[in-house]
Order: sequence, then structure tokens, then C-alpha cells
Amino acid sequence: MTAMTDKFFKPLPRRARTALLATSACAAVIGAANALAQEQDTGPQAQLRFRNDYFGYGLSVGPRATYTDNINLSQDANKEDEVAASIAANGSAIWSTNRITAIIDGSLDISYLLDASDIVASQDVGAVGTITLADNLFYIDAGGSSSRQLAGENARFSRNINAGRNQRVNVHNLAVSPYLNRRFDDGSAAELRYRVSQVFIEDDVNTLGANFNNDSRTQEAIASYQTGERFDRIEIGLTAYGNKTREYGSSVIEDFDFKQATGLAEAQFALTDRFALSGAVGYDEVDTTAPPQFIPEDQLSGVFWRAGFRARPGRRTDIRLEYGERYDDDFIDANLSYQLSNRLNFSASAGRSFRTRAQAVTTQYEALQRRTLDFVARLREGEIGDAEGIVDALTRSNRQRFGAQNIGFGIANEANARLTALFGTRSTANLYGFYSDTDFSFRRITTYGGGAGATHQLSRRISAFGDLFYRYVDSDIDLASCLTDPRLFGLDVNFPGFDPAVECQRVIDQNGITNTVGGRIGASYRLARNASLFGEYSHTQRFSENPILEYGENTVTAGLQVEF
Repeated sequence: MTAMTDKFFKPLPRRARTALLATSACAAVIGAANALAQEQDTGPQAQLRFRNDYFGYGLSVGPRATYTDNINLSQDANKEDEVAASIAANGSAIWSTNRITAIIDGSLDISYLLDASDIVASQDVGAVGTITLADNLFYIDAGGSSSRQLAGENARFSRNINAGRNQRVNVHNLAVSPYLNRRFDDGSAAELRYRVSQVFIEDDVNTLGANFNNDSRTQEAIASYQTGERFDRIEIGLTAYGNKTREYGSSVIEDFDFKQATGLAEAQFALTDRFALSGAVGYDEVDTTAPPQFIPEDQLSGVFWRAGFRARPGRRTDIRLEYGERYDDDFIDANLSYQLSNRLNFSASAGRSFRTRAQAVTTQYEALQRRTLDFVARLREGEIGDAEGIVDALTRSNRQRFGAQNIGFGIANEANARLTALFGTRSTANLYGFYSDTDFSFRRITTYGGGAGATHQLSRRISAFGDLFYRYVDSDIDLASCLTDPRLFGLDVNFPGFDPAVECQRVIDQNGITNTVGGRIGASYRLARNASLFGEYSHTQRFSENPILEYGENTVTAGLQVEF
């Protein structure tokens, strides 16, 4: 391997590589940035760290009380307040040996609503694991998650996890993937993988009606070969991909199958030690029994391509920018990682993908495997970390709280960017933005927004935190599309006395353009080494030209958090 090849194709520095892989993984998941605008765990967060050579954990548990002035996220005239007494826990655990690595991450809140006299639970938990059966040859990945997600694109939400409970559904995901992965002495690698995944959606109580959403069962097969460092200036990748998905279980939409076969050839040619031409060409063949209102097969099948460059102008910067055409339209596919300093990192990505409701087609297995191993290595070196990103990526991010309940399948153009900063040893800050435009043929959904957050340690015992967010959603529904097939919008045409004109108008009134803003501010006081009191105030406000869609909520929370 020449000096040029070594300099250009060698692995990125650890911090830069982690940022790049995190950015790459975003293109493979469903609405990753949208989740940032939904909700975050209240109070101080537990940090994961190794406690001995093979086991680590971080756990925070404690009681709390919450007051809200709008428990149902209704219009001002219909507001109802509520007080909740809760026990909440958040944390992570990791087990890592030479043969097994397993990570679990998440949060659980069990609350008693005083006025409603009801006990409710909210979970956001995921777990992943990798078993090495034969070194450099045979592995098994497994993952699962369970979370409460928004029931639709324009569902009402706030920082209060107990508010608007009829706007949410439970989503459970399981996946198992045995695979052969071989890295050869010449730097090349080959992989043969099978993956089966199942998504269950519990939507008995939500605004769309019982059993509106489909469950999904997907089987995937992937064969790939990467030349890696085998050649001097050129790196080539070959991939064959197959997908068979069954969508079933909806009370209003008939079951249907989706099959996809894809062949892909990628190449990267280094012109200098810092600049390379890059591109890909491939072919999709799609067959589906979905209703005719969904995207037609001929729009999904055919030749696709992308061409551009990859540049590494400095030790801390990695840029890949490509233009191409796929699924009957052009697009930009890009990744950018820029480590401005040891304390300031910027990452961004953009891409175009086809997805069934709950399964992302894009595969990032190799990158995610490396990202997981790098995460474990940093923990072993004594760092602390947050396992949520690892778990989300390896479970195909069905924990994103938004976007997993769309009927049918769509073609999405997505972009996101994030800036994170550390200021000394006391302060952190982050900025993020996102954009998503998804075409479902019978309707189109556009979402964009952004936000900012910060933490600051005021003294040895007192810390403050706060964040702001903005989210725009255009979920307009065309009356003609609804009248053509009301079932696609959650309407039961067999219900006695069903009037399509009246019911479609009702659905239209519940959708449209909305602008949601919100924020929170809070502080924590450390009573002892592992115990803290905390309090926070949050406000969420949604604006729309349609008054039916507007609401506002104020929430105050106080509690005790004990760390283990």
C-alpha cells in the first residue's frame, strides 16, 4: 500500500470516525432528527461507564411530581389540568467479553394521575447484542426495542410524556441477524448476512382508531465485498440486497407484500492523498401487492446512480458529496464530519431512501458494528457515554417516537445537521436542524425544524439546563384522494352510516400546516454524591391557521434522582 493510499483510505481518528459513522447511520433510520423535537427524559441523566473489565452501567431512579395545565393537549377552551405522581428511571448497561457484547438503554416512567385516578406507563427501551461464534467469520446480532411513539405525522406532543396519551401508540421491534464477516490479509472484506425483523404496533386507543396501523415482518439478505486497501488508488464495493416484507394486521387496509432486489457497485478513486472521485451504479427491481394508490412499481424499479467526490482537506475533516438519480427523481447524497477542535464537532448528512412504514432499506451494518466496537473501546479507556445512539441505530431506530406508523411506503428526501460543543469542564451546548419530505403517492408529508440545548455547572452542587425547539409539519390531505379510498386515512368504510364526505372532511380538519415551538429550563442540586433534587418548567405551543389544531401547555416537574 502506497503512502497516498495509506493516508487517504486509512481509518479516521477515533473521534472523527465516531462522528462520521453517527452521521452515516442517520441516513438509514426513520426521522432521526424528528425525535429530538419530541421529548427528552426529565431530570439528570445517568451516564454509562465500565465498573470492571467486562461490565458497566449507569442508572438513575427517583420519585417526582408533575403539574400540567393541559393534560389532553386540547384547545384553550377545553383545557384540563392534572397532577401526576411518578417513579421514573433512566439508564444503560453493557456487558462485553471476547465473545459477547450486549447493551441495554432506555427510560421507564410509571405515573398515577390524580384527577383521572389512573396508573399509566411510558417506556422507551432498547437492547442490542453481538455474539462472536468464530473470530473473523461467524457472528449473530440481535436487537429489540419498545417505545411509545406519536400516532401520526401531526399528532400532538409536548415535553410532558403523560400529556396527549391518545396521540400515541406502543411500538415493539425485534430483530435477529446471523452473518458471515471475513476480513482478509490484503485489507479486503466480505460479508453474507440474513436478517429477520418484526414490528408490532399496539394502537387500540389513539386518534386514528383501533388497529389502523399494520404490523410488519421483514426478511433481508445481503452479500457484499469491499476491496478496502487491496488496491493502490481505488476502492470498490459490490453489494447484492434482497428484501421481502409483509405488512398485515390493519382493520382498514388489506394485507400486502413488498419484494425488492438490488444490485449495487460503488467505487472511490484517489486522485491525491486528500481527494477522491466517488460514485455508484445499481439496479432496483420491486414487486408489490399494495393498493394501487401507493407508489407504483415502475417508479421504484430501474437503474440508479450517483457521482461525486470524497475529500479530506484536513486531519479533522471528512466530506462526501454526490449527486444522483433514484426512484424517478434526482437527489443529493452527502456526509460531512468536521471536528473544529477537541471540544467542537459538526456533522451533517443528506440522502434519498425508499422505506416501508417501519423498515429502513438502507443498510449500515458494517459501519454500525465498527461504531459499537469503538464505543466500547472508549468506555474501557475510562470515558463515560450515552448508549442511546448505538441502540437506536442497531434496532433500525424504531424508537424515534415519530414516523413508524405511516400507512404504506414512501420515498423520502432527508437532511440533518448537528453541532456539539464543550466549554471547559462545566458547560455543553448543541444545535441541530432537520428536513424531511416523504412522498406516499396518495399524500405528501413535509417536516423541518431545529433546536438548541445547553447545560452549565454553576457550582460544585448546582447545575442548570435548558433547550428550545421548533417543528414545522405540512400534512395537508387532498379531499379527492380521501374520497377515492378513505381507508388510507384511517376511516372504516364498513362502519354503519359511514358518510365519506363528512368523515373525509373531519380528517382534513385534523391535518394541515402546523408550527410547534417549545422549550424548557431547569436546575438540579446535588444533595450527596449520588443524589440530586431537580426542578424544571417547560412550555409547548402549536400554531396553525386552523384553530382546531392549536394548543398550548405548561408543565412543572420536581423530583429526587438517585444515581447508582
